[in-house]
Amino acid sequence: MISIIGAGKVGSTAAFNILRLRTSDVTLIDIDGNLAKGEALDLMQAAPAVEFDGKIKGTDDFSQMEDSELVIVTAGQARQLGMSRIDLMSKNAKIVKSIVQEVVKYAPDSKLMLVTNPVDIMTYIAYKESGFQRNCVFGMGNILDTWRFRSYIAMELGVSREDVRALVIGEHGDSMVPLVEFSSVSGIPIASLLSKEQIDRVVNLTVSSGSDVIKLKGSTTYAPAAVIAIMADAIVRGRNRVMGVSTVLQGEYGFSDVSIGVPVVLGRNGVEKILELELTPKTKERLEKSVATIKEALKEMG
Repeated sequence: MISIIGAGKVGSTAAFNILRLRTSDVTLIDIDGNLAKGEALDLMQAAPAVEFDGKIKGTDDFSQMEDSELVIVTAGQARQLGMSRIDLMSKNAKIVKSIVQEVVKYAPDSKLMLVTNPVDIMTYIAYKESGFQRNCVFGMGNILDTWRFRSYIAMELGVSREDVRALVIGEHGDSMVPLVEFSSVSGIPIASLLSKEQIDRVVNLTVSSGSDVIKLKGSTTYAPAAVIAIMADAIVRGRNRVMGVSTVLQGEYGFSDVSIGVPVVLGRNGVEKILELELTPKTKERLEKSVATIKEALKEMG
């Protein structure tokens, strides 16, 4: 079973995508019990259309997450226009800490996926608060950044998004590091297809993309919800997908005691393996700045 804490737009849309992929039974938990129950009822009525015959529950009772294989935390204050992800940290840290205590109590053998922003900081807090092994606590972030990067590359070239492969590491925020040198279209490096000016434009659009959506409609929903479902599918079905997720580093890339986005193998045990890439000096410097941003935020929180 998968439990989703937070039945708002992202949580409920993620639940629908998980049902659509027929990955697992789903329990939606929210402090607003009626919201969780209403979303679950709505999902149940949509289930025949996606041929899902599993269980869908909505509740405000945290004990209902018992025996969950995966707990996904989407609860928290949403990022508002003009607000950086770092600005969110104090309010959402309190929410995440309280939720993690419930997870430890009722689902101590689960994997714990953080979606609440700023996700790198929330992932680190959840790791410390839970006492779980680091492979069992990880955050959604760089996969979403990568999908945005792929979309802008495809738009710039006028090609199918399906043929674009790319990777983003670092903070899920303004200091993210789109890896141009590891991006390609059907195996062709994008540096062979795009000018420096085009690449710079695509990178800048990728970095600002979340803010661009927030400016237009107030929040992001469909893209993060789709990423959550893909990650959940990789874990529950043990698919060992290579994805960029926020994970706690213990010496990898030369960093320790910080959670930040890097490529990993995501499978039944959560983070099965961290993949260390040979980065150029310039890219390594940008990653160092991204790590410094996260560490400074953690320092501010004590």
